[in-house]
Amino acid sequence: MSARDFSDKADAEQGGDPTGGFVTYYSQGSAELMGMINASDSSAIYIGSDYNTVIGSTQAAGRPSVRISTRRSWTHGLFIGDFNHAPGGVCGSWPAFWTLGPSWPNNGEIDIMEGANMANYNAATLHTSPNCTIAGDSRTMTGQLSNNNCAYYPGYNVGCGIRDNRPASYGTGFNAIGGGVYAMQWTSDFISVWFFPRGSIPSDITSKTPNPSSWGLPAAKMQGSCVFDQHFQAHKIILNNAFCGEYAGATSVWNSTTNSCAINTGYSTCNAYVAAQPGAFQQSYWSINSIRVYQLVDPNANVSSNPTTYIASDQPTPSSTSTISSSTPVPTTSLCPTYNFTVVQAGNYKYEVECGVNIGGSDIGRPYPNYPVNSFEDCVAGCSYWNTFNISNICGGVTYRVSTRACFWKRNVGSTPADPNFNSARLIYYAYPQVTDDPRKRTSSSSSTSYVATSVTPQYYVAVGTTSSTSFSLISETPTSSFTDGVPLGGTTTDDGSSTTYGELILVYRVFDFPIFNRVINQYRLYHLYLVQCFVDFQPVNSIDHESTSFFFFTFFFFVIVSGNVNKKPYRDLN
Repeated sequence: MSARDFSDKADAEQGGDPTGGFVTYYSQGSAELMGMINASDSSAIYIGSDYNTVIGSTQAAGRPSVRISTRRSWTHGLFIGDFNHAPGGVCGSWPAFWTLGPSWPNNGEIDIMEGANMANYNAATLHTSPNCTIAGDSRTMTGQLSNNNCAYYPGYNVGCGIRDNRPASYGTGFNAIGGGVYAMQWTSDFISVWFFPRGSIPSDITSKTPNPSSWGLPAAKMQGSCVFDQHFQAHKIILNNAFCGEYAGATSVWNSTTNSCAINTGYSTCNAYVAAQPGAFQQSYWSINSIRVYQLVDPNANVSSNPTTYIASDQPTPSSTSTISSSTPVPTTSLCPTYNFTVVQAGNYKYEVECGVNIGGSDIGRPYPNYPVNSFEDCVAGCSYWNTFNISNICGGVTYRVSTRACFWKRNVGSTPADPNFNSARLIYYAYPQVTDDPRKRTSSSSSTSYVATSVTPQYYVAVGTTSSTSFSLISETPTSSFTDGVPLGGTTTDDGSSTTYGELILVYRVFDFPIFNRVINQYRLYHLYLVQCFVDFQPVNSIDHESTSFFFFTFFFFVIVSGNVNKKPYRDLN
């Protein structure tokens, strides 16, 4: 991507910052009018932030800025950014050159160049779902391991990071030498990051024929027990300059003993400083010569031990070589309508997808402050986050308003009124038990999506209603279809030898929940109480001649034991 094709290959995102930054991102057209984007053919791309406006209140929308992302996504490859200048070295600023999958954290995040406030080093970092760690082997890299656990939790969303302690790698030191080149190589076995200062850029990079095997040790090499292909898929490139937020604006960072912004600026909070001092951010801009993505000419090459040849991802493949390694495609299907009335899995939990439905239930709020939602899929993933790291099964389902991309996480889910403005997903823990295979709703699962159908045929759950009692509710009962399969009972024989059946005996069950009681005991995650009633029910053939009779059989209570630790809370370690 260069100035010539910037508009064709990238979009400027709009709205607030998903990491809680004191910033408002503007569209490309608006940003160009405000002077925050300049992508003329004859020069480097300029991407900056507003440095003229004094913002009257820290409760107002944040400082205008720009966040761009590529339209295309990739799995594996060589990502190279050539920058003359980058934001950084300024209190309040939080810039990054990074890649991100479609569903965070399930598809991973790779921070190639990132820092906050007055930092003078780059921190290459990975963020993933659980069970991904890396090793810190000084024989394979020049940087210093700061944390080996990549998971957002456990780990408080620190990520697994490697510091490049060269002052020229970030901030004022980077800009003083005219910037340089960052390169990230992503394979099934490792992820590596190099930084080449201006004047020391390998000739194969400038000639657009990159060969990482000739570059020497990277600043960061992430490898270890992490299965990268499980944690990283379909990434877009993102370039942004945020302000404050969960990192730069955190109290522990703003008031840090090293380069304390509270002391250097005289402002007690990051938001207050960014709002009142626009001129401080005149140098908070990116000057981009190019951002290029390359993929292997030979997709079967062993990049760990052999020299490898990369080709630009938008170049035609040479006829003398094999096809360019294709990345895992971005899913072309979404949960709705493809997986309507299908059981899908997100993380460790299964849900029934209900498109065009707004399920009832009490709202429990976001899994954590500023949890990002850009799709129905993000909404469902948030429910799994609630149940995994907050309170088990407290999130019984979600509703997603399509027009506004607003998500509502709910407990004690119940009614299912149809509403074309919403899509919903119900945790199987709370799903109704009647299951029928309906060929009209048969779907196939796509291996390219992170949401995988768990049944060959969709499972359709039928709501059975609730009682009028406020202290307990009917959550399950014998399916009505069973009433055609009972045991024939008695009858008379006519003169011609034919018989008449009076009716059928049916074993009937009803299961009741106690939501108020369980809401109390669920605070301690001890158990869940249910009442089960069983009847032998007589269903007459002719309701005029015979009355339906239920013979009480037995009633009992049972408890479901719930385990876990309610004290786990997801926080990002900002030290």
